[in-house]
Amino acid sequence: MTVVRLIDRGELAAEGGGVHRRITASELARYRANSTNRRRAALQDLARGDRRGRASGPSRQHSVSRPVAVLDACALVPIRLATTLLWLAESGLFQPLWSEQILDEVYRTLPRVGVLPEHARRRIGMMREAFGAEALVEEFDDLIDEMPCDPKDRHVLAAAVRGGADTLVTFNLKDFPDDGAATHGIEIVHPESFLIGLLGGHAETVVSALERETAAFQNPPQTVHEFLASLTATVPMFANLAADALVDPPGPVSPVPALVMSHDEAGIAALGEPGDMTNPAQVAFGWWAGLLDDLDLARVLTYDPRAWGDYRWAVDHLADRSLASKVLRAVDAPDQIAFMRFVPEVSSASRVFEAYLTAMTFVTLIKVEDGTWRVWGLGPGILAARDILQR
Repeated sequence: MTVVRLIDRGELAAEGGGVHRRITASELARYRANSTNRRRAALQDLARGDRRGRASGPSRQHSVSRPVAVLDACALVPIRLATTLLWLAESGLFQPLWSEQILDEVYRTLPRVGVLPEHARRRIGMMREAFGAEALVEEFDDLIDEMPCDPKDRHVLAAAVRGGADTLVTFNLKDFPDDGAATHGIEIVHPESFLIGLLGGHAETVVSALERETAAFQNPPQTVHEFLASLTATVPMFANLAADALVDPPGPVSPVPALVMSHDEAGIAALGEPGDMTNPAQVAFGWWAGLLDDLDLARVLTYDPRAWGDYRWAVDHLADRSLASKVLRAVDAPDQIAFMRFVPEVSSASRVFEAYLTAMTFVTLIKVEDGTWRVWGLGPGILAARDILQR
C-alpha cells in the first residue's frame, strides 16, 4: 500500500494539497505506533478465539528492509499455521502481503473445514485489523493474464509481483513453476520451508514469539509445547525443530561432537551406553553400522524390514553422510517417536553446523512394546505422530 493511499484513506495526516503533500515526523511516528498496537491487539484476538486472554508486553517497531512474502490462501486457512506466520510477521521477521481475492478465498474455504461463516468473517476482519493497509496489494488485474502459472492461481502471483514480494508461501508448489516466478525475482516456498528458514536465521526471535504468545492462552491454558504439538498437523518438521530449539537453542559451540562418523570413538561415546536398545541413539547408530557391514543387524533394528527391500537405496542415500548425535523427541509423541539427523560429512566430527540450514536426512524411530526402539523410516522430512503411528 502506498503512502498516497494511506493519506487518501485518512490513516496518515498530511499538510498541503495536490501532489506536494507533507507528512511530519510526529505524524509518521503516531501512525507507526497506532499500526503496531492495532496489529498486536488483533493478533491476540485472532489467536484467542474463544480460548485465550490478552497478552501483555511492549510493542516493537520493525525494519522496512525485512523480507516480503505473499501468503496464499491455503497457508492462511489452518488456524495454528496462520497464527504462527502472523506472530512471526508481527515480530518483524517478514512483511506479509495478501489481496482481496486471497482473503475472499480464505473466507470461502473456512466453512468447508468446519468454521461458521460469521467466525470466518470475524477472522478475516482481525487479519485486516492486525496488518492494515500495508498488507493489502491492489491494482494488479493488468498482470493476471500474463502470469506463467496455473490459471486459477495467476491472481496470487500477480499480487506478489505488484506487491514487490520476494517470496510466495503456498502449499500448492506444483501450480507455480519455479522458472516463471523466478523471472520476477520471486521464490515459491512451502510454508514448512519458509518457517524453517525463519527459525534457522532468527531462532531466538522465533522461540521468543512462540513463548510469549502461547503464554497468553487461558481458556484453557496451553503450553508452547502443546501448541507446537498441534502445529504438527501442517508443518511437523518446523514444529519439532522449534520444540528442540526451545530446550536447546542453537549456538556457535557444542559441548559434544555434532557429527558421529563410523570410526569416531568420541562421537560414538556421545550416543550413550553401547548396545542399549532402550536408547534411540544407540539403535540409530547400530542400524547405520549394520547398513555398512551387517544387513542382518540392520534388519533386526528395523520396524518393518520388508518395506526396505534390499536396503541398497538407504545405503546409497547415506553415503558420505554422518549421524548427528542429538536425539529429537517428537513434540506430539515424545515417549513413542524420536528423530535423528544425517547430514553431509565435514572434515571434523566436532565441527558445528546450522541444523536448519543444512541439507538433512531424518531417520525416524518408534518405541515398540518391550521398550526398545526400531528404525521406522528414512527421508528428508518429519511426519506428524498420527501419520506414523497409524501406519
